[in-house]
Amino acid sequence: MTIRMGLDQLTNLDNRSTFLKTLNEKITYSSKHKIKSALLLIDIDHFQRVNAHYGYEVGDKILFKFAELLKSVERKQDHLARIGDNTFALLLMGIMNTGHAELAARKILRLLEVPFSYLDHQIRLECSISISIFPTHALDAKHLLIEAESVLHETKTHSNNIGIAKDQGEEELSDFWDIEMAMSQALEFNEFSVYYQPKIDINHNRVSGAEALLRWKHQTRGFVSPNVFIPIAEQSGMIKPITSWVINTSLRQASKWSDRWGPQSISVNIPPEFLLMPDFFDMVSNSLKLWESDNVCLTLEIIERSFVSQVSRTIEALEKLKNIGVKISIDDFGTGYSSLSYFEKLPVDEIKIDQSFISNLLLSKPSKNIVRLIKDLGKAFDLQVVAEGVEDAMVLKYLHKIECDVIQGYFYSKPLPNEEYLKWLEKAKLPEI
Repeated sequence: MTIRMGLDQLTNLDNRSTFLKTLNEKITYSSKHKIKSALLLIDIDHFQRVNAHYGYEVGDKILFKFAELLKSVERKQDHLARIGDNTFALLLMGIMNTGHAELAARKILRLLEVPFSYLDHQIRLECSISISIFPTHALDAKHLLIEAESVLHETKTHSNNIGIAKDQGEEELSDFWDIEMAMSQALEFNEFSVYYQPKIDINHNRVSGAEALLRWKHQTRGFVSPNVFIPIAEQSGMIKPITSWVINTSLRQASKWSDRWGPQSISVNIPPEFLLMPDFFDMVSNSLKLWESDNVCLTLEIIERSFVSQVSRTIEALEKLKNIGVKISIDDFGTGYSSLSYFEKLPVDEIKIDQSFISNLLLSKPSKNIVRLIKDLGKAFDLQVVAEGVEDAMVLKYLHKIECDVIQGYFYSKPLPNEEYLKWLEKAKLPEI
């Protein structure tokens, strides 16, 4: 198979960025020639379970077969693309009405009634499909895609198979598209920065490191909330280069930190799916070689649910990272699906008590019990226990009393840009507990 630029290498379909350009061209053509067109977004439900159960190699084969199935629905004038890990877009040109698009969607669902075969596996897929119509639901390509993505979210939330957009006319719609397009240039325009929030070793009353937090200051929008742009980055596939940039930037900046406080750790949050990506180890290893420092240790913070599936492969991936000096932290501990049967096998160094338990610590007996239980569990497995979201002295004193190791929160400092954090490190006077 010949791979051309702008194509998804797995399916040889247009990738997301190429499809966005094509969509704009096709809708411009539809507008000029007064053609009704439909955009279908087809998302495979719970596809991560296929990867978890059968492995990524089988998952890739199934994705390829799914793309071939969609090609059987595509007509000569239509356009098919893969716009996300398990999300495809099908643009139907010159339809008669909404029912025409719905017929195409139902044909896809019927084809999926036959399971996919790979080696001795019989794998049955289900999918959610959203439909938006030009010009009924949107008057340009941007809003057509926004409508389709919004409906897809609603369709998956309500466990429906097919969702159709409601008439919108000219009313204002979400700026999802604008954020995605702006984010694609944010690295080039140096709009991203890393802020640092200190982590305090309360047993020795010293700064033990900091968590690296990504911030985006858009040229005209100002600061864009991570709660807004991170999900968009994950959906569009941009999270990988952004995460690589965060790792390299934080290691580079941390290598210049003063040694006043001794060895420091720099903690970087990693998306759950990264751990089992074939090239993730090389990404981390190359960054460490590039910004090697005797005074700085890289800690990867990975949320608890990352460890639930494919335990043996997860352990193997973690051990490879630990062999090159990386420490592993389980983030938001207590909010996932812990199982002691595999927890004792995980080669991790740290657990972070989720701030939802800390914020209500002195007012809620259940929160107190959970925090103490997590602390005891960490100690039993010889792990460092971090409490995040600490904002007042009384909470700090309680956590010190029950022998938590490390504190992070506004009591000591809010997240700071690099230059301000350097000044904070130089001048910080930590209060006695």
